[in-house]
Formats: sequence, structure tokens, C-alpha cells
Amino acid sequence: MNKIETEFLDVPMDFRIACEAFGIMVPDFLQLIIRHVSFANLFMHDDSEYDLATKAFVQSDDKITKAQPDLKGKQTLGEHGKTILPHIRSLVKLSMNRSYSKTMKREKGRKITDKLYRVCSPHIKHKPYLYLNEETKLTLTKDFLLVCLIHQFSPTVYINALMQCISLADLYARQHLDKLVYNAALGFYIRVQHGYGHLMDTNHINTLGFKDFILDLQEFDVRYFFIRDLEKRTAVYRARLEEVFEEKINQYYDGE
Repeated sequence: MNKIETEFLDVPMDFRIACEAFGIMVPDFLQLIIRHVSFANLFMHDDSEYDLATKAFVQSDDKITKAQPDLKGKQTLGEHGKTILPHIRSLVKLSMNRSYSKTMKREKGRKITDKLYRVCSPHIKHKPYLYLNEETKLTLTKDFLLVCLIHQFSPTVYINALMQCISLADLYARQHLDKLVYNAALGFYIRVQHGYGHLMDTNHINTLGFKDFILDLQEFDVRYFFIRDLEKRTAVYRARLEEVFEEKINQYYDGE
């Protein structure tokens, strides 16, 4: 993982390509995944987009800590710890209750999370929004801010770490070398790429540039078959993806 920016949202080229190459605007994707973070899903597992979004941020913990251990905060909840614990226990109990459907668990979990947020809100030092640029604001939900508080990472660090987890170069290199690993952020992205959230620009995916991009991408496995090292294959894919993106896709966003 590359160095994580702490002061502002830093969009990696890999992430930009993954989004814009498929007609997905970066702020739209980030807002969607933030809105799908469910604090209750820290204690339960299902196959929903809410679970993927929540695990996507939490999965970044080890990567951030290993790369930049100083980014993890040391804030304590002090006297409120005893007040928080019963709500955590309620979420754990809810997660083990087989009488409720996954949807019902999420709804009940949201009510417990609201109570937990009221207790924790005085300790949340971050504003409920972040600016991607001067004109684009991302709204941070209660669930997302609670996850940040409990795991002791700022929203900026968490979002920047998440973006580094989404890369077409890494995805296809691993896929072609049969070295796939669990990546919740990428799992959420793939569902969006397949239509979830309706973020894809249908005009874009019908352009000749997009079709040429896809055709080039489909040739990667055969064209670079002789490169068996994952790191080298990823680097080659990244270089080619950047080249094709500039040739075939960027002109769409530049209005040419």
C-alpha cells in the first residue's frame, strides 16, 4: 500500500480508472459505499452490499497499521465505556438471533446504532462531511463515523485507504494468475460495475472508446501470459490500463 494522505482525499489513478473507465463518477461511488456502511455489520455477516461496504473499510485496518502505524488514534471513551458496552452486547446478541431475517437484523441494528451514536457523539471530533474538491462534498453517516471512532482512524485516512484497495490492474493480474484474495472493497466495486446503485453512465458505456477499452482489457491474459510474477504482471497491467484510459476514455470526460 502506498503512503496514505491524511489531510485531504487523494484519489489514486488506479481507483480513478476503475471508476471512470466504466462510467462511474468517483464522488458517486464514494458516497454510495459510505452510505452503505452499517455499524451493526461489524458483528454479523451476510451477503449484502451493506456487509461488503462495512468490511471494506474495516479490512483496511491491518494495511494502514502496517504501512503507517502512527495513523491509528489513541482516543479513549473514558467514562462512557460502561454506557457503550450494553449497546455492543445488544448488537452481538442480535447477530446470533436466528429468528430474524438479515433485513430485520439490519433494521433493529440501526436503532441500537442510533442509541450508541448519541452516547458517542461528544467524542466524535470529525465533521459529518468531507470535501473531495472545492465543489464536491461527501456526507458522512452516523454508522461510518462510529466505525471511524471505534477503529481509531480519521474519515480521510479510512477513505484514502479504501480507494487504494480498488485496482483493475491488481484484480485482473490476480484473476489471470489464479491468486485472488478476499477484498471486500473490490467486491462492492464489482457489484456497482454490474449495475448496483445505477451509477454507470449509459451514454459512456455505449461509446466506441469504452468498447475499445474493453476489447483491449480482454486481451491482457493472452498478451502477457508469459509474465508469471504477480507484482510484475500488475505493473504491466497498470501501465497499459493508464495508456488505454488516456487514449480511449479520458476524451469522454474532457468532452471531446
